[in-house]
Amino acid sequence: MFRTSALAAVAALAAVALTACSTGSDDGYGNAPAAAPETLAAPAGTVLAANSTAQLGAVVVDGLGWTLYRFDDDTADPPASNCAGDCATTWPPVLAEPGTPLTVDGVDQAAVGTITREDGGVQLTIGGWPVYRYAADSAPGATDGNGVGEKWFAVTPDGGRAEAP
Repeated sequence: MFRTSALAAVAALAAVALTACSTGSDDGYGNAPAAAPETLAAPAGTVLAANSTAQLGAVVVDGLGWTLYRFDDDTADPPASNCAGDCATTWPPVLAEPGTPLTVDGVDQAAVGTITREDGGVQLTIGGWPVYRYAADSAPGATDGNGVGEKWFAVTPDGGRAEAP
């Protein structure tokens, strides 16, 4: 009984602390801030997979089903990320864990690469384009970030921009 009560108290305190951290203000990227995914690194054994959507056709999702995006202000040749600071809070880069294999399903293995970010993180790329998650996506498989600011697009299995078929 005591253990259950203690766990409930800890959970309640965590919820209050997280609520207190919320500012409720716009993040400068056209979206209210949202909680970032629990992990930015691709977990061991993660599969980057092609996922078919009715709105956009084939897009890439991570091993947890979250849609991955590319940013038109980045470059693919040479691969470089131009999303840092507040941008990287709203659009967390998908990081690789050094020494951990990454498998792909429906994505050309030769198209998957990495870059080293200015902060030292190793970010995954597809077709040379650095890939990100969108912190405000409503659920795994959602494509809420597609078209944001006319610069963010779900990434296709070859690194292209997903567009309505």
